[in-house]
Order: sequence, then C-alpha cells, then structure tokens
Amino acid sequence: MSNNSSLQQLAQWAQSKINALYDHPDTSLPDDNSAPPIASRVQSLFAPTAQIYLNHTGPVPPEEFSKQLEKSFGTSKAEVEWKECFEVLDDNEHDAESETVGIVAGYFIITRTLKFRIRAAPAKNYTHVSFSAKISNNPDLVQTSEKSIGDRDTRQIVQLFYTSMSKPAPVHIQGVHRT
Repeated sequence: MSNNSSLQQLAQWAQSKINALYDHPDTSLPDDNSAPPIASRVQSLFAPTAQIYLNHTGPVPPEEFSKQLEKSFGTSKAEVEWKECFEVLDDNEHDAESETVGIVAGYFIITRTLKFRIRAAPAKNYTHVSFSAKISNNPDLVQTSEKSIGDRDTRQIVQLFYTSMSKPAPVHIQGVHRT
C-alpha cells in the first residue's frame, strides 16, 4: 500500500492534475523541454476503464476527452481559476487509504488568451467548467518514477462528469466622440 503521509489531500491532488491538463507548453522552447502531450497526461490521470461524461453525453473514451482538450489549444496562454473545490472521502474504506480516495467536485474557469488581438488587446475566451470526479487507487498502475514503491501515488479518476460552456470575453469599444 502507499505511504499516505507523503500523498496530497484528495482535493489538492485533483486540482493539481486538472491544472496540468491545461498547462500550455511554450512553443518557443524545443520539444524536449515542453510538457508531455495532452494525450499522455489524460492517460495517466484516468483509469483504463474510466467512465467520462462530457456535458452528460457518454461515456466517452479518454481519447475523446483528449481531443476535446486539444481543440482549445490554439492559445498562447491558459489560466485555471478555481472557484470551488471540495472532497467527499470514501467511507467504505476503513484504513489509512480512505483519506486519499473518494469524490472531488467543483467549479473552475479557464481563461484562454488567444494568439490574435482585438483593439490592441489579446482576445480572450472563458470556459466555465463544473465537474465531479470519483477517484480510486489503481494498484496495477505502473509508474516510471524514481520514488520508492511506498511513496507511489496510484490514484486515478475512475468516473468523471465534466460540464463546460465557453464564451468570448466581452470587447469594450470606446464610443467615438464628436468634436
């Protein structure tokens, strides 16, 4: 089993993993310094048999979720602002593992700065996301980590409800003053 003293709390773990999905690699850097592709981040986050519901459609495979994330990668920067995140620990587990598995739900806003400008300012797009994720340990998970077996984090999302809606940021254009 894992050594839970070194593991993040459930909500912190979910927030860090979700934030990593939206990390935008700097395209000016060589490929060897960039973040891993979205598909590999999604694959490590979800159990192979995970049930993923996008806007209550599904279940869809993790590959489809990756495609949804990649569609919005024509941006120069993405920031995740957490509005709410809470955890419900699994009461069925009666050992130390129960503090690391359960359900995490919340709401966040992704602000994407686009590569083009409107009225001398970068165009922006807001995506509002409400989610609920069931997180469980996967003892079969093989990690290529330098950590000892006791410190491995084997948590993965086994079920996700992901509801999102995107809208462009408002453009404020000053009125023309007559003289």
